[in-house]
Amino acid sequence: MRRFILRIAALPVCMALFLNAGAHISGNSVTESHTACAISRADNNRMENAAGLPLLENASVETSAMCFWEYNNNTAECCWLFDKDGEQEIVDYINGIKPGDVVKSVDTDKLKGNMYGLEIGSKEGAFIGFIWYGGYIFLDDGRIYKADIDFARIKDYQWQEKNKMPLTLFPNIRCIALKNGKWNTKFLVKSKKNQPHGLEITSVKIKGTKLEVKLKNKKKKENYYSEYFSVQAKLDGVWYDIPVKDDMAFNDIAYIIKAGGKVKKSYDLTPYGKLPSGRYRIVAEGASAEFNL
Repeated sequence: MRRFILRIAALPVCMALFLNAGAHISGNSVTESHTACAISRADNNRMENAAGLPLLENASVETSAMCFWEYNNNTAECCWLFDKDGEQEIVDYINGIKPGDVVKSVDTDKLKGNMYGLEIGSKEGAFIGFIWYGGYIFLDDGRIYKADIDFARIKDYQWQEKNKMPLTLFPNIRCIALKNGKWNTKFLVKSKKNQPHGLEITSVKIKGTKLEVKLKNKKKKENYYSEYFSVQAKLDGVWYDIPVKDDMAFNDIAYIIKAGGKVKKSYDLTPYGKLPSGRYRIVAEGASAEFNL
């Protein structure tokens, strides 16, 4: 029996920080434990504040660390700020940004420079955040604004615990990776080779938003399976991990399956939102099965 692992991304970041070392956040956060501590910024300069669109409205700096993301067209990284005064300065600055009018569409292939993201827990208990790329703000509801943000100044804060992360976990990356009903592989990650742990998915059927599968234990001894799964897309003959639309939560409890045994299991595709037509596969415990949409 494996350890109980709570995977929840609908919690404020600060709550996620205190999950045990095996905890996973599925969606837009990291996969290891953290210890919060207060750190002061190197200087006492405060960011200007001006009336504008509150991009981080209802941010809860008292109960949540802030997460800073950066993607340099090769590697995605995230790091953390545990200084509440510094967090508040950044929130005030971001909420004071005066974006331009809503932009209907942006050709992201033509954007240059690094991609940045900020996220923090809200007072309602969910993550809030945005992507800034090439002079545009991308929100999770699909809205795009032209805006200038001084991320060089934001990077000057005392960020900690930098980690390399899959690009698919970047906040709001789906709104860039999926445009006009097509996946853009520039903003996706090639899937790693699956390594089944003695399990085989013998069939998969789509019923509404659910995938009904049959799992078979090919081992001559007991095996296990859990709630966790992922979906990958086949694009131009290559499999890619795809980002979820909504954060996913899993109680990672091991269900026992006897030697040579078979079980039926249902997986909910709702967090992936509406997927464009194409070839996909579900991956569970390293086993996989393909299906069409």
